[in-house]
Amino acid sequence: MPIHEITGNTQSRFIQAAALLHLLDPVRGEPTAYGLDQDSSTLEQNRERLLKRKFLDSFALICARKKDGDTVSAACLEEGHPEGTIVRIASNQGVSQSTLDELRELVAILNGVAGGEYVASDTEQEVLTRITSLDAVRIRSYLKDIRSVGNDVKDMVESFSATPAFLEIDHALSFPRWIAHVFTIRDLPSESTPEDLVRHVQWAVEARRTYLTCLRALFPTNLPRWVYAILKLGRYAIASTVLLAFASEFPTLFNPMLVEPTIAPPKSTFKCVGEEMPLTSVLRRLASDQEAKHYVSRLAQIWGARDPEVHFRNTCNLQLSVHAEMQLVNFYDNNPYSRPFFRFIGVSKKSCFLCQLFLARHPQSFNIASCHQKLYLTWRPPPAANPTVYRQYKAIVADLSKSMESTAKQELKDRLGLRRPVPPDSTAGVSISGLMDLDERPHGVSTTLEMATTSIKSVVGGGEAHVTTASLQPIPVVDVSSPDEELTWTPYNSYPVGDSLSTTEMVLHVLRPNEPQRQDIIAIRDIMDRFTGNPSWAKLVDLLMDESGVGLKGGDCLMVKNRIRVGNERQLLACLQYLRNEAVLNSEVHVRNFSTES
Repeated sequence: MPIHEITGNTQSRFIQAAALLHLLDPVRGEPTAYGLDQDSSTLEQNRERLLKRKFLDSFALICARKKDGDTVSAACLEEGHPEGTIVRIASNQGVSQSTLDELRELVAILNGVAGGEYVASDTEQEVLTRITSLDAVRIRSYLKDIRSVGNDVKDMVESFSATPAFLEIDHALSFPRWIAHVFTIRDLPSESTPEDLVRHVQWAVEARRTYLTCLRALFPTNLPRWVYAILKLGRYAIASTVLLAFASEFPTLFNPMLVEPTIAPPKSTFKCVGEEMPLTSVLRRLASDQEAKHYVSRLAQIWGARDPEVHFRNTCNLQLSVHAEMQLVNFYDNNPYSRPFFRFIGVSKKSCFLCQLFLARHPQSFNIASCHQKLYLTWRPPPAANPTVYRQYKAIVADLSKSMESTAKQELKDRLGLRRPVPPDSTAGVSISGLMDLDERPHGVSTTLEMATTSIKSVVGGGEAHVTTASLQPIPVVDVSSPDEELTWTPYNSYPVGDSLSTTEMVLHVLRPNEPQRQDIIAIRDIMDRFTGNPSWAKLVDLLMDESGVGLKGGDCLMVKNRIRVGNERQLLACLQYLRNEAVLNSEVHVRNFSTES
C-alpha cells in the first residue's frame, strides 16, 4: 500500500513559516492545562471519565522509560472490541518489544484485580515495583538531580522549621523528618537497588500529598531543581494508585484489557534547497519588498548573524519525526473502526504547540491534558495510507502555514526581539485529587454520588475541597512549573469532545427573520480560539461575514432562542454557559438590529 507524505511546496512553506516563528520566539504562549468538566447530572459518568484521563496519562508516563524525546509517549483507550478493551500506545520513535512485554505483564495484574483474583491493596507493592523497574533509568536521573542538594539547605531547614510562622503550617512538625530523606539519597551510592527505588518513590509522593505548603514556605520565590525532581519522582506512586483505582472501580473495562502499539514512522530529512533567499521569500509573503528588506536587516541584528539567509536556511535543515499524539490520530484515521469513543490522548509530557494546533483542526476532535506551547521544529505531520486522509492532512498543514505566517506578521510589527519565559516540558503527573485509598474503594460496583463528591481532596493540608452536588469545580492537571495550579481551575470551555454536554458540541443556526435565504449553521468547535481555548466572538463574526450571506453591520446583535441578546465575547461566553446549564445543544439565533426595528 503506497504511503502519502506531505512534501514539495506545502512542506517547504510549512517549515519556513514554523522556522520564522521559532526564531522570533519558540515559546508561543502560556502553558495550558485543560480542566475536567464536572456536571451534577452525570457524576457517575464523570467519575469514570476522570479516572480514564488519569489512567491514560499515567500509562503514557510509565511507557516513557527515559528522559529523552525518543520515548515521549501517548495512549488512547479503545472500548467495545470483541477481544476486550485496548490501550493503544505510541512513542515518538516507537515502542520497544521489551517495553510492550513489561506493560502487558503489568496490565495482567490489573485484569486480575478487576476479575477478583487479587485484592487491589494487596498488589500495590507489586504494581509499584514493576513500574519502578520499567522506568528505573528515568527514576535514577531524578535521584541524580536530588543529589545536587547542598548542606546550606540542611541549615536552612533546621533554622526555618523552628520559627513560629513555619510551625503554624500544617505538617510543619513532621516536615524536618521527611525532608531529611533528601540527604539520605544524596549520600547513597548512585546505583540504587530496585527496593531502594520503590522506597524513594513512596517517600517522594508525600511532597505533593502532605508537604507542598512547607516547601513553598521554604522556597517562596522559585522551587529549586531538586524539589521539582522530587515532585516528578512522586508521579510513579500516583500512577500506581491510578492504575489500581481504575481496575477496582471499573472492572468491566478489564474484560480483559490489552496493550497494543502503533508503528512509528521513521525520521525524515528536510533540507532547504531550491531557494537562494528563503528568509526573504517567506517575509515577502507577509510584507512588501521594502518591509521585507527592513525585517531581514533587523533579524540579522537580533540573531547576531552576518548572513541571516544562511542562518535561516540552516535552521530549516532538519531531522523530522512524527510525535506520539500524531501517530495515534493517524492510526485511527486509517483504522476508523478502532477509533475510540472517548477522544482523549494521555501523554507522558505536555504536548507541543504544533500538536495542539493540528488536533484543534482535526475533525475527530481528540483532546489532550495540557500543552507547553513550545514550537518544535523537528515536528512533522504523519504520513497517510489513505488518499482522503492525506488530502485532509495536507489541508490542515496548509492552514497551519497560513496561521503561523499571520502570527509572524503580527509579531514582526509588535514583538520583534521580545521573548517569553521558557516553561518546562514535563509535568508533575496526574493530580492526587479524586483518588481514594484502595482500602476505601468499593470493588466491582459503580461509584456512588456521595463517593464522587467527597473524594476530591485538597492537596495542601489534606482539607476538603468546597464542592456541592450542584456544582463541582474542574479537576486540574498539575504542571511542575507551578505546583499551586493543583488548587486552581482552567476555563470552562476545554471539555473533551464526546463528553456529555460538551460546549464544543453546540450548534447555532443563525438567520435573519425576514430573509430566510440569508442563514448559516455554525458549530462552536469551529470558533474556538487556538490560543485561549475559548469560543471566539471575532471568529463567529468572521464566519457570519463569509460566504453565508448572513452578515453583520453596525448595530446588529444576535438573539439566541429569541430571548438572549449577544453582542460581544463576554456575552457569548455567558450565553454558551447558560445553554449548557440548560442542557441545550442546538439553538436558533436571529440577527436583530433594534435601532432600525420599529
